[in-house]
Amino acid sequence: MTIASASDPNSDPNPEQKSTKILWLQVWSLASVQGAITLSWIAYGIYLPKFIEQVFGYPPIQAQQFTAVLLVLESAIGVIVEPLFGGLSDRWQRWYSSRMPLIVAGVIASTAFFIGLPSIVIFGGANEVTRILLPCLAILWALMMASFRSPVMCLLGAFAGSSQLPMAGSVLTLVGGVIGSIRPLATSFILSLGAPITFAIASFTLLAGVASLRTAMIYMPQKPSSETEVTEPAKIKDFLSNLAIVLLVGALIGLGMRLLMGEVLQRTLKAEIVGSTGLPIGILSGSILIFQAVIALGTGAVSKVIDNKRLMMISFGVIAFGLGLLSLGYGAIASMLIIVLLLICVSAVNNGMVAFALTMVPKSLSGLTVGLFFGGLSGAIALFGYLIPRPAEMLSTPNVILLTAIAFLSAGVAIAFGEKITSR
Repeated sequence: MTIASASDPNSDPNPEQKSTKILWLQVWSLASVQGAITLSWIAYGIYLPKFIEQVFGYPPIQAQQFTAVLLVLESAIGVIVEPLFGGLSDRWQRWYSSRMPLIVAGVIASTAFFIGLPSIVIFGGANEVTRILLPCLAILWALMMASFRSPVMCLLGAFAGSSQLPMAGSVLTLVGGVIGSIRPLATSFILSLGAPITFAIASFTLLAGVASLRTAMIYMPQKPSSETEVTEPAKIKDFLSNLAIVLLVGALIGLGMRLLMGEVLQRTLKAEIVGSTGLPIGILSGSILIFQAVIALGTGAVSKVIDNKRLMMISFGVIAFGLGLLSLGYGAIASMLIIVLLLICVSAVNNGMVAFALTMVPKSLSGLTVGLFFGGLSGAIALFGYLIPRPAEMLSTPNVILLTAIAFLSAGVAIAFGEKITSR
């Protein structure tokens, strides 16, 4: 495994420093990129059906169906793009001691495509050329967004030691969750801004986030030249089992999260909570995301006491137990308490996902392993969207709860198996 020259600002910090410290400036800068990515996807998800309605002349329901097809296709592309560019960033790190050129190139390209989406709708109008360009541009944008997510997220391993990764990851969960709550809470406000302003804000935020990350990396602690060590990079064939486990865990967590957050909790809110509280579903959904984000700091602190993989396995078990209680239907108050328990566990899982991937392989393969993890997530979302386009009509609530519990328990078993592999 090659360690970059200590004179380069993008080189990894001293391993001794990493084991005891978190580089908070760099972590918060990374979180700003995470927040900007989330904001971009929110704007895209809100406006894409509107663009399709305007360009294709479809009614809202048909436009939503076309949007769902595009999102499934984009998720399927992510299965290949995420590990491909994650692995490519590992090579850039070895060759040029930095992943930033690849990240910056991906961000600039995605920003150009992103601004192009409302531009072709406004200036192109409803014609055959625009009808071809709009979906192609949307897919290209999603491809570019996937191209730099893994190289960016694997930088977390350079900002914190292995035992501190979940605590550092809690900042990403916090920022991503708070930004994610914008969609259920402020969709009307975003639509009132108009597409040009919304897309410009999201694009500027992403560029500013990457600029802040690049600047923060200049101030990373440098490794003394006397401690510089050069070794051969790890070979992928020696860690195929580890990488397969990461891919599998990513897919199972992706499926579980999609079912839990998108189906189980939404159905429970509508059936149990909305009627008793009188609050709109949007307010409740946004509050769930905010709570899950804020509690991340607490679950991150717990990870200092309990090993991350063990904490994730415990969380999966508690989620399955909570789902079992939820299926019994004890009423609104009990449902709210169970949802709080589930969200605490979800927060712990979100904190530890990237940390889990990074600790499964040597650092020289960090981009590839994070890419495989996100590729698994994307694959699960694509498969779910393809096989079950209307889960509310095709799966009963008890079956959804059972499938969710199986997905999370299977993820826990896979992590336990991965722990045995890495301990050899």
